Amino acid sequence: MTSPNICIPIDTLTLCNGLVIDIARLDRIHPTLSGNKWFKLMPNVSSLAPGATIASFGGAHSNHIHALAYACSQLNVSSVGVIRGEPQLTPTLIDAKEWGMRLYFVDRQSYRDKRFSKEGSDEWCWLPEGGSNALAVKGCAHILSSMAKGVESFDRIYTAVGSGATLAGLIYSAPLDKTVIGISALGGVADLKDRVASLLAELPEKKLPQWHISHGSELRYGKINAALASLWTRASQLGLDLDPIYTLRVLERILLDYRSGHLSGQRVLMLHTGGLQGIRAQQDRISRLASNFIGPQPL
Repeated sequence: MTSPNICIPIDTLTLCNGLVIDIARLDRIHPTLSGNKWFKLMPNVSSLAPGATIASFGGAHSNHIHALAYACSQLNVSSVGVIRGEPQLTPTLIDAKEWGMRLYFVDRQSYRDKRFSKEGSDEWCWLPEGGSNALAVKGCAHILSSMAKGVESFDRIYTAVGSGATLAGLIYSAPLDKTVIGISALGGVADLKDRVASLLAELPEKKLPQWHISHGSELRYGKINAALASLWTRASQLGLDLDPIYTLRVLERILLDYRSGHLSGQRVLMLHTGGLQGIRAQQDRISRLASNFIGPQPL
């Protein structure tokens, strides 16, 4: 299970427009296995029997694949990554290979259908794409209690949503007087609400705080435009490095909610769920897009 010694630092970002955002820096809890991946993966990997092999699906820049490979290397567990698309070696996959993960590439249709067959693969322990299952939700339920500042200080809690376990863990553990808001990394909200509700249904029943799922940019998963690139660059100038696929969209949504008047008198907590390793393959593209942005600075 998660280490009792984890203390998630809280940074405060005060903007010139008067908005104050407290940021839970999960990205700082470990130099490699950082962010929400620690809370999602450690309960799963540490529960495996000696000699087991754990396998999962992911993209060529996947934070999940990267973190899974590292966690397994540290616990002497064999790992397999089934990767979407043509064979390639991105910085993410180079790291994964160096940590001992066996990589297999499948076409996009097979990936969507989660079709994969290899001798012995039926004996592997398969972790869902993104690592979200009941154990991951239980792990993420420890996030709020691991923060350096108590959750009672905040009114609204924002986090990115991909596969749903982090949001489900926050909902399950947050006090009833808080509002928990998930920001979709998928563009629209798709079936995310049902996915999160299904994860919560696997835990003992209890009364839950108010929660909902929204989105910032309506761009498809993994896409970024000039406006988002400009926001990423401006946040970086203020000392806040963000993952452009997940946490950047959370910041965008917070700014939209503030401009709409929804945050009046509210103290906001934003989870920085890590994922910074993926920037290595996107830095040049983000810089080019940001230079094409025409409009007022987003921060």
